[in-house]
Amino acid sequence: MAKKSIKVKINSSYAVGRTEVFDSQVKKGGDIIVELEPGTTVEGLLLQLPSIGSPEHWDDIMLHVFVNEEIAGFDKVLEDNDIIDLHIPVSGG
Repeated sequence: MAKKSIKVKINSSYAVGRTEVFDSQVKKGGDIIVELEPGTTVEGLLLQLPSIGSPEHWDDIMLHVFVNEEIAGFDKVLEDNDIIDLHIPVSGG
């Protein structure tokens, strides 16, 4: 029997560029919901987001991932209904 997929919500995605896929998902109700296989890690999620860039650039942009409001490593296994926040530090003046 196949395992049921899980769904996570990308709550804020300041590190994610606006792509047609994201725009179409937002227009459907405002939330960005990503369906994943059970056992998917943060890294696995990021690999499914082409606008985030390739893994060799994640350190360069200082990507921070929060799962349920707690900082998470790329090896964290995601669970159904997790809320994901993707941020890159910015400064301005």
